[in-house]
Amino acid sequence: MVREKKIFAGLFFILMLSFLACASAQQEEMPELASGDIEQTIVDANKMYRRAQFEDAVIKTSSLLAHQELNPEQEKRALLILAMSEVNRGQTEEAQAYLERLANLDPTIELTPDEYPPQMMKIWYAVEKGIPVSKRPPMTDKETIAVMYFDNHSISDDQEKLDPLCKGLMSMMIQDITKSDALRVVERDRINFLVDELELQQSDLTDKGTAVKMGKLVGAQTILMGGFMKIDKSNFKIFGRLVSVETGEIIKAEEVEGDPDDVFELQKELVFKILDDMQIDVDKDTKEKINEGKDAKYEALYHYSLGLALEDKKEYSEAYAEFKKALDLAPGYAEAMKKKERLEPLALKG
Repeated sequence: MVREKKIFAGLFFILMLSFLACASAQQEEMPELASGDIEQTIVDANKMYRRAQFEDAVIKTSSLLAHQELNPEQEKRALLILAMSEVNRGQTEEAQAYLERLANLDPTIELTPDEYPPQMMKIWYAVEKGIPVSKRPPMTDKETIAVMYFDNHSISDDQEKLDPLCKGLMSMMIQDITKSDALRVVERDRINFLVDELELQQSDLTDKGTAVKMGKLVGAQTILMGGFMKIDKSNFKIFGRLVSVETGEIIKAEEVEGDPDDVFELQKELVFKILDDMQIDVDKDTKEKINEGKDAKYEALYHYSLGLALEDKKEYSEAYAEFKKALDLAPGYAEAMKKKERLEPLALKG
């Protein structure tokens, strides 16, 4: 019995030595990285992602996460690259795991659709729902407004062809209202996420009851419902209604009218009317930001709108091409540039 105990103790000692040797070898295989090396690795991995080299980006960034020298900001950037790359590889479970790790690392982080692919934002919104309320960013004092899809009331021969403008005008209203720091505006991707989650159709959001329900779900106090009407080649109307989420009552209705080719100028005119109705002061700088690109022509908005419609169908290469057309027609079209840049890796992937 004593002899057996000695043999067991000897074996245990040998196993411990082997374990320590392996641990030591692993440490030797993983040399410390200097801060500059970490930064360069993150930059290189991001370039790989932008070039649609998703597998290479995953390999490079995964090896980086194994090091303990990363600071929290570096770890967050690495996790975002991994999540974006895995989404584009079709590995949604892996992408979700990285985003959950990101949420645990920084529960207050907010991701913006301008920077990240649509499918990743959809996963992020689902992950975000699981973050405890106590750990989320504090609620803002700003009034929150949600903009719904616009409705097509056109009576011209090309009515059906104009349907993409329902998304385009909604998007442009969101982007321009966001330029006022006095309001929090719900992003379009979040609206799309809820539409999918609730199994709604785009047309459902033109119904006031459904729109009010959606407003409550996103924490909005006010919703903007709108529509447009192309009457003929020289007459185009855009209208909007501000609706109280609490009561469902229409607070104010506005309308602008002009030539279809001046659609950007008309849309921005409606933005100023809406902000005035909400008693939002617009200073000179904000006015200039909103008016950027107001001289762009109808065709630029049309191709931008087509891009949004194709993006929502996950036809990313075709959407990328439409955003590029919009930019060719209006080189200063900031929103088309943002959409084009976020879809570029997906378009390269094909």
